Amino acid sequence: MPIKDFHTVCHKLLEAYKSGLLGDTTMPEDSNPGFDKDEKELRLTYFTLPMALNYQRNSFSLWKSVLESYSDKETKALFDVKAVAEMDENHLRSLLLKYKVALQPNKHIQT
Repeated sequence: MPIKDFHTVCHKLLEAYKSGLLGDTTMPEDSNPGFDKDEKELRLTYFTLPMALNYQRNSFSLWKSVLESYSDKETKALFDVKAVAEMDENHLRSLLLKYKVALQPNKHIQT
């Protein structure tokens, strides 16, 4: 395909995307709280924790659970690596299960 034709096709695809002709292009992880530049570790934890627990699971429901957990003062501690490392296993279990970030009460807690 000549480069001019390739560019034309790309522009048509971009226009179709922008106008919604390609349907819903929302990614599950797009539903995040947004992070400041200085929140690097928190952002990394936010996007890494769900991926560690995403075993054959509906991504939209997983990310909804993650956002709910992040938004709750009690369960937000799940995204603080130091706090989790010092946390009692039963407390960690209750936080992970509260909004169903973890579905398996033993295996996911160990992960």
